[in-house]
Parts: sequence; structure tokens; C-alpha cells
Amino acid sequence: MRWIHIDDILELKEGEYARAVKTVPSDTDYLEYHYPGFPIMPHSLLIESMAQTAGILVGKSIDFKKDVILAKIDRAEFFSITRPGDRLIIDARVEEMREEGACMECRIVCGDRAVARSRLMFAILDARGSEMLGAKNFVFPSGFLSRFKLQ
Repeated sequence: MRWIHIDDILELKEGEYARAVKTVPSDTDYLEYHYPGFPIMPHSLLIESMAQTAGILVGKSIDFKKDVILAKIDRAEFFSITRPGDRLIIDARVEEMREEGACMECRIVCGDRAVARSRLMFAILDARGSEMLGAKNFVFPSGFLSRFKLQ
């Protein structure tokens, strides 16, 4: 994973739910340009935070032995903006888990304020699928797993 959009995993119950935290940084270039003079966290990166949290939950269910990729954003809704310094709590819950993929319900809150929610679908790649994308273990490299104490 090239960019990490969560700071820490707070809770993880295999096959059920995961909770992560992200503090919106003030020193990243994407906030400088989105929007100049009034920086907010782009919605696409909020989705990425939800996808990373949910992807870890899916990966944990297969002991991180296969790659897990976001296959579809089935629904995404945004309720409020997030600004530098906001502490976001990202929740992911398993809606359906199968051998070939998973469907997850996700949400983000900032304090008592709803920020976003989504329904995300993931594909679990077999070895052939990972090879077709040109790499193996590109989603959960050992450095990523050790950063979140998942290994």
C-alpha cells in the first residue's frame, strides 16, 4: 500500500468489525490545494480511509495470505466536511464475507458528528489474480502489517 490514510487500528474483531483513527493532517500538499484558504479532507480520501480499515478487516479473516482490493463503491454519502486537526473514527462492519470477496458497511464520525458512510465491496485475489496485477502481497506488505501490529 503506497499511501496510508489511517493512523492506528483501535479495535479489530475478526469476521465482525474494525475501528481505526485518522487525524486530518495540516501539512500535506493535497490539503494546500483542496481548497486554497479553506482546506478540507477530499471525499475520495475519506473513502480511502474507510477502504483501508475495511480491507484490513477482510485481510485479517484470511490471515493476510491473499491480496484484498477494493472492487466497488456501492454507495457513499458525505454529511459534513473535515478540516485539519479533526480526529476521525472509522468503523467497518462485515455485511457479507465469502471466499472470493466481501461486502462491508463503513462510517466515519468526528466526535458526535457524522462525516460519511459507505458500502464497499472487496475482491480477494488468488495467486493468479495477484500475478496478473504484477505483484504479490502488494496490499499487505510486512512493513504495513508490523506498523499496525497485525503480524
